Amino acid sequence: MLRTPLGRVRLMLWIQAIAYLAILFTHQPLQAAGMTQAVMVIGNIYRVSFLLLLVALIYGKTALHWSIRRPLFIMFASFIPFGLMIMDFVWVRKWTGDSAAEQRTAS
Repeated sequence: MLRTPLGRVRLMLWIQAIAYLAILFTHQPLQAAGMTQAVMVIGNIYRVSFLLLLVALIYGKTALHWSIRRPLFIMFASFIPFGLMIMDFVWVRKWTGDSAAEQRTAS
């Protein structure tokens, strides 16, 4: 997965998606329990993963010769719960022509 520019972008999509879901589902309960340090740690992990996603999108745009619309579309999908996972399953594979068979033979 890390051998190609698309693989690196997809890896960052998944890391950002997991970090977003972690902050979405843990922020309120931890804050209500008075665990502000845990909220800050999870928030910082989310912020760093978002910045790394932006770097990966810039890298993907230049390496894959994408128009500006694709990285912007992915960036806006990152604000929707499960948006990046859906983005990976549907749009990124459609944009690149990946199929399940090609994924298995490449590994």
